[in-house]
Amino acid sequence: MRNSFPRKLIFLSSLVFAALLFGTSGYMLVEGWSFSDSLFMTVITLATIGYGETHNLSLAGRYFTIALIVFGTGVVGYGISSLTLMLFQGDLPLYLRRKKMEKLIAHMRQHTIICGLSHTGRYALEELLGTHHQVVVIEKDEANIALLQERDVPFIVGDASEDENLTAAGITHARALISCLSADADNAFVVVTAKSLNPTVLAVAKAENESSRKKLLAVGADNVVIPSHLGGMNMANIVAHPETLHFFEHLHQRYPNQFHAQVHVLDERWEAQPLGSFLNNGFDGKAMVIALERSTGEVEFSPGPEVIMHSGESLLLIRSQQTGS
Repeated sequence: MRNSFPRKLIFLSSLVFAALLFGTSGYMLVEGWSFSDSLFMTVITLATIGYGETHNLSLAGRYFTIALIVFGTGVVGYGISSLTLMLFQGDLPLYLRRKKMEKLIAHMRQHTIICGLSHTGRYALEELLGTHHQVVVIEKDEANIALLQERDVPFIVGDASEDENLTAAGITHARALISCLSADADNAFVVVTAKSLNPTVLAVAKAENESSRKKLLAVGADNVVIPSHLGGMNMANIVAHPETLHFFEHLHQRYPNQFHAQVHVLDERWEAQPLGSFLNNGFDGKAMVIALERSTGEVEFSPGPEVIMHSGESLLLIRSQQTGS
């Protein structure tokens, strides 16, 4: 699909050229004219200009001219009209837009690839765009592609399980892949293909049930989400803890995309450093640490700024979108 415009351009140009070649060669053979005279006669005949004959035509030449008018003008008319429509109204603008998008994707690094815009995929896309992540979508449904074009989201048209589409989406430089296809088997195939092209990519897949979740984990998925399970837990929490959920929903609605929770893995820069130094340096003090997970697996809740951290430990914190990372 990505190469359809060059193929059409070559085909239509070849039709026009073939008609010119046929007419020029015919006059040279039938009438014995020079190349320039034969080409001129062919052009004015196919263009129906009516300048008159370059030289007097023999009987065979007249029959050849009739055949050239009957068949050649139709071919040239179709070729030129199709070329005009393609260059100025249809394929050329799409081709140029496609090349611009491919260039943009080629320069992306540490981006996220979403495979399939199911309902789950759309929510994932909205969340990633809202948190200013670079995203590339692989989709083959025309309605969803139109939606992506309206949102100016980079996309690849095709099957997400094919190597060439994942490569075109920049899988070798991607940080993460989210597979939200309808069938669990398709999600498994996408994960296997993605991991074969980039073993370090974080692969997150959707599953319909616990059995599929285990199989997706077995074929290489780093994390598997069951939407119905999360939905059920959320509904139960609404009943069991309505005040807590109401509070967070109120904050999210009133201050959309202003804050979010994240897990930060400490690197060697923070070896034997106090937590307060980390918060002041990376977040200007505008982050709340919920928990610190030690390398032994022990979790400390609400650690104070004097707590000493070590490389490889993890912090669960809530921060403003305006702060650094």
